[in-house]
Amino acid sequence: MSERTIGRRGFLAAAGAVAVGVAAGGVRMPGAVALPAVGAVGARDACEELAREMLQVGDNNSDLTLEYLRILIDQGLPRAGSPKKVVVVGAGPAGLTTAWLLRNAGHEVTVLEANSSRTGGRVKTFRGRFSDTRLYAEAGAMRLPDSHPLTLALCDKLGVKRRPFYNADVLPATPSPVAAPPVIYKSFTGETWTNHAGGPAYRLPDAAGHTLIRVNGDRVTRAEYAANPARINKGFGGASFTTTTRAALDAAVGKYAVPGDQPIDKQIAGWTGLFNDYEPLSTLEFLHRQGWELPQIQAVGTLENLTSRLHYGVIPMLVDHALIRPDATYWELEGGTATLTDALTTALGPVIQMGRQMTRLEQTGAGVRVTTIGEYDQDDVPSGVPDSTQTLDADYAVVAIPLSAIRFCEFEPALSYAKRRAVTATHQDAATKVLLEFKTRFWEAGEHAFRGGGCVTDNPNRFMYFPSHVDAPDGGQAPAGGVVLASYTWSDDAMRWDSLTPDERVDHALRGMADVFGTDTVLREFTGVGLSQSWMQAHYALGEAAIPMPNQLTELHHATRTVEGRVHFAGDHTTLKPAWIAGALESAVRAALEVHSRN
Repeated sequence: MSERTIGRRGFLAAAGAVAVGVAAGGVRMPGAVALPAVGAVGARDACEELAREMLQVGDNNSDLTLEYLRILIDQGLPRAGSPKKVVVVGAGPAGLTTAWLLRNAGHEVTVLEANSSRTGGRVKTFRGRFSDTRLYAEAGAMRLPDSHPLTLALCDKLGVKRRPFYNADVLPATPSPVAAPPVIYKSFTGETWTNHAGGPAYRLPDAAGHTLIRVNGDRVTRAEYAANPARINKGFGGASFTTTTRAALDAAVGKYAVPGDQPIDKQIAGWTGLFNDYEPLSTLEFLHRQGWELPQIQAVGTLENLTSRLHYGVIPMLVDHALIRPDATYWELEGGTATLTDALTTALGPVIQMGRQMTRLEQTGAGVRVTTIGEYDQDDVPSGVPDSTQTLDADYAVVAIPLSAIRFCEFEPALSYAKRRAVTATHQDAATKVLLEFKTRFWEAGEHAFRGGGCVTDNPNRFMYFPSHVDAPDGGQAPAGGVVLASYTWSDDAMRWDSLTPDERVDHALRGMADVFGTDTVLREFTGVGLSQSWMQAHYALGEAAIPMPNQLTELHHATRTVEGRVHFAGDHTTLKPAWIAGALESAVRAALEVHSRN
């Protein structure tokens, strides 16, 4: 099956054409109503700043991605002439990477991590929790886009092996590359960066189209849906699409595609116009303004995982739609995504203090003082670790915990109003996963066998993802079974799952899978082991990611990353790549540079 899609480069280019149309008095898409400009003229500077950040354009139109690759992968920060004492709060990807860069440059670094049992933040791999202890599964980050060179190159540098993650299903016999290909980044400056590591170039295999769509009482494979979209579309109150919902969303932005090699100043102008004119819109309003009727919106919401986020800002939807697509190349890490943060943790060693939660941060003209409490149960205090209040003095601090966690910390003097406003008002989304272990990989057998990819349903499970590989550790025999991400939900969908007990989540996820694959098969193959992860209920994360509502990017985003005296801020929420490890790494290099360059 083939279907026209628009990639990230195409969407970035399309922004220029959209912005030109709006500047001329409104955009008319074929067969749709006019789209009048809705942005505030006074926010134009903020929109240009967002545009430059989206494209990673620095001073003098430098390419920050290129600069960050050279720092993170090639040479590190210059050796510190006057080493500083730095405390980093949070041992997620942003905090660990910031500390790693600063320590390698000669600074004295201490990392404070509230969790007493692991590092990684929202990178979390369940290990040793299934009946077959060789199996593992991702409670958090699970896929690394090919378009995120910082993440892939850091994995390669640290010796963490990566392999394809099949976002769209493939045939079970599909071979994997012996080694992942080199990371290659082509800059808008005309330069090309590569780490020269790995095997030959990789081509994403064709999708099998065997994963299932189960909605409105009907069930088809994705290939069947692509061949006859009307069969499923008509179930949504008469949705009139003659294409798949994916193709319909592609058309919403793809009609304005322009050459992807346009000069960077035109790309900046295009993104500036896009932010200025569309950032105040929710996804729902955006689609309404294009003439979409409710049945079409409901169909796209259900099949493209937009229903629970229709009221969020449209810009993040457009970016994610271009990034999370069936024809994109993704990677996963052997042993789980946590192998990346584990490697950074090992490299930092004793500089990480576990079980220390920041409650207060004071700063003076001479330095900072961070107050922490021990995060241990009274009966579970590790030997030699006092369960009491402690303070740590340093020259500078890097706060690399979510805004939702910062909300419960005291700052003296108080943070600026803009920063406090960003902390309290930036929307933190919910996300919940339920994982089920099965005795055999029954989905890899039969006429419509598949590996990887995902199924969609309108039952509470919503989206299901299947493992891309059978692991055979140390050349041994591969497990017969596998772990399925039986339910992956966001926003309001996720919060409904959050209200259930862990056992109830497993029970309902099992019912949802039985609805799609048949009760006899699912109950026969289930091992009895199921795990769940609610990120909204996670004690230190307090949410999945900062996904902005309309107008929050222009109003709040800049303040998330501003320096407050001797305190710097990092984390994916300080970038325009929230929920992605790449955003965390971008913020880490920026924060490390900021601290390193201070007098």
